Amino acid sequence: MKTHTATLLALALLATGCSAGTSVREAAVETPERGGAEADAIIVEDAWIPEPANPEVGVVYLAITNTDASAADAVVEVRTDASPEAELCTTETTESGAAVMRTLDEIPVPAGGTTTFVDGGYHVMVNDIPEPLAVGDSVTVTLGFASGTEVALDVPVQEMTGPTPDEADHGAHH
Repeated sequence: MKTHTATLLALALLATGCSAGTSVREAAVETPERGGAEADAIIVEDAWIPEPANPEVGVVYLAITNTDASAADAVVEVRTDASPEAELCTTETTESGAAVMRTLDEIPVPAGGTTTFVDGGYHVMVNDIPEPLAVGDSVTVTLGFASGTEVALDVPVQEMTGPTPDEADHGAHH
């Protein structure tokens, strides 16, 4: 009986200690709201635009999940209301170590998987922005997929920050 009582007391203390610590941790890692939307088997989330250093050029980062485990898809088109000039791109490292950006016709989204658009990998470049974007602004981005699905979402412009732990480990982004 003593063992049972001691176990219950330990579990009660552990639960109390964890719940207090959890609420403090959650408040400490709160992040600004990012954009998201879904249509058919496609979920787009964690979408944001870092405040552009050059007012004529912006970049969109996000994550796309394909919940259809039986069929891969691909982003084949992008449009924004910030500029008619938006392109699907990737950054690659050459043999000499230089980073080179290249436009793409499509970005694959695996069946049942997620593709992330991050600094140093896949991303959307928004060129020739006529009105400078500022923190607090929002841009409507529409992604077209090979399957025919279209997802439109509002993407907030946010302060540039360092990578989150998930973004820092994006070595296998495709």
